Amino acid sequence: MYLFSLGSESPKGAIGHIVPTEKTILAVETNKMLLPPHWSRTFSWGFDDFSCCLGNYGSDKVLVTFENLAAWGRCLCAACPSPTTIITSGTSAVVCVWELSMTKGRATGLHLKQALYGHTQAVTCLAASVTFNLLVSGSQDRTCILWDLDRLTHVARLPAHRDGVSAVAISDVSGTIVSCAGAHLSLWDVNGQPLASITTAWGPEGAITCCYVVEGPAWDTSHVIITGSRDGMVRIWKTEDVKMSVPGQAAPEEPWAPSSPSPRVHRWEKNLALCRELDVSVALTGKPSKASSAVTALAVSRNQTKLLVGDEKGRIFCWSAEG
Repeated sequence: MYLFSLGSESPKGAIGHIVPTEKTILAVETNKMLLPPHWSRTFSWGFDDFSCCLGNYGSDKVLVTFENLAAWGRCLCAACPSPTTIITSGTSAVVCVWELSMTKGRATGLHLKQALYGHTQAVTCLAASVTFNLLVSGSQDRTCILWDLDRLTHVARLPAHRDGVSAVAISDVSGTIVSCAGAHLSLWDVNGQPLASITTAWGPEGAITCCYVVEGPAWDTSHVIITGSRDGMVRIWKTEDVKMSVPGQAAPEEPWAPSSPSPRVHRWEKNLALCRELDVSVALTGKPSKASSAVTALAVSRNQTKLLVGDEKGRIFCWSAEG
């Protein structure tokens, strides 16, 4: 593990978004995200007047201020599935899909394309996948809603979680959905059917703050999930297929025949197994700390040999898997 420095472009607060490119690593603070495909522009929110801004990466200069978002309350999260589509939500509990207008390469406005209603409390996290035309919103009302990203319509509502949803992610390879609520981690298929779940830690300090799905080959049915928590721990999970034995349906018998036990049948289920725990404090000082900084952002390099971790102090750590 080593501490990664971004030099003069280092974020000024807790890390909110990390993008590894072929040549370097880009990162911005919370309430800000980098826009694809070139990652040279940023979209930021969380201002006192509820406005949002478009800017250049590594600069405090604001290119455009969008004040029409203020009508939808305080923005708490955002996602950008394409260069001209920005999705926001927050205290209004309404998911807003915006279209970014461009003229000669310059942003000229942000126009509401669709407002999506379904949550009853503030929306705290968003994830989008263009590959599967899927948008997932997580809320303090303990639910996640799946939306069709193309038609902008409701698809499904996941069963209620144990706590308010704090982080969501989507695999662009399998469409698997990851949702985190408190210290509880859940996996769902692209249609919203449950795959696996586990409690990752105990106590409020173990609450999950961010998650990431490591993309594997399409033929591999296993999944690697990475979670970051308030306690400064990074946990790496992998799904395992386990054969379960359950009572089967007994064959019909004649009324006078003696009863026989129901046959046992087997089915395969997915379990989540902890592969590794990475402690930022131990990696830095060689011993655990009672005041560990919360993990706030996660990313994996394109060749999947480096794990990038951002914390609430604005630091980025890199674990290398090479060798």
